[in-house]
This record gives sequence, C-alpha cells and structure tokens, in this order.
Amino acid sequence: MGDIIKNFQARSATGEKPRLLKFYFDTGSPRTFVKKSAALDMKDVAKLSAPVIFSGLGNGRFEATHIVSLRLKLLGIWVPHLCYVVPDEVLDPEYDVLLGHDFMQIYDIRVRPRQKDVAIRRNALKMALKGRSVYTTAKSTRHEVRLRLVV
Repeated sequence: MGDIIKNFQARSATGEKPRLLKFYFDTGSPRTFVKKSAALDMKDVAKLSAPVIFSGLGNGRFEATHIVSLRLKLLGIWVPHLCYVVPDEVLDPEYDVLLGHDFMQIYDIRVRPRQKDVAIRRNALKMALKGRSVYTTAKSTRHEVRLRLVV
C-alpha cells in the first residue's frame, strides 16, 4: 500500500494556461486543499468573508482564507472543483493539491491502494458535469405548484 500521487494539468479558468500539478489522493480527507503557491497566479481565486478553520493536517490546526475553482484535465475532460487554499507548510512538499473524498465522490473516482493507482471512468466524469433536474409537486390549500430544482 502507499500514497497515490498523480500529475494532471490544471487551471482555474478557460483560456488560462494550464500547469502541471501533483495531486495526492486522500480518501481520509473530507475536503480538497491546494497550496497557496500553486493557486497564487490563478484567475478564479476568491477571498472568503471569514477564515475557515480546519484541524488534522500540518500542526493540527490551520485555516483557509481563500478558495479556488480548480479545473483538472482528466481523460481529456476539464472537470471543476472548489478547493480551499492553504499555506504551503500545511501540505506535504511532495504534492500541490490534496484531493479529498469530496472530489472522488463527485466524479466517482476509485482508489486502488495496492496498485498505487486510481480508476477514472470517462462516463462518470461526463455524468457529473451534466446538470440534473429534479421535479417535485408542492400542494397548498389553494394552489398546486410544480418546482424545478437544478442540481
């Protein structure tokens, strides 16, 4: 068994020059984090209204003051994901981005620790990128309303 680190092209906006980043697949992390140095020059970085406090990495307690809309190129498809930007020292020097199970769940990515690999399916990526519509009917005493929720 061991760590799974893969190189992928990444950018934050269409038209931005892609760069090669190292991604660590961490099934134990509920969130995805990117080093400040990797996000610094990206276009779609936004400041949070208040820092978000986390624990468990680095010295046990750290905070994110920014998020970035990161786009990874997987199997020729650009897939977006919101990541918390954290100080470089929080993450290991061996990688730029820690991909949490939030990312893996959205895109149905399977980790194969014995093979030190991940299984990525093109159809799963495409399905995750589609907007899905859910219809429901809400009844009140006077009116029946049909609601459409786009997820």
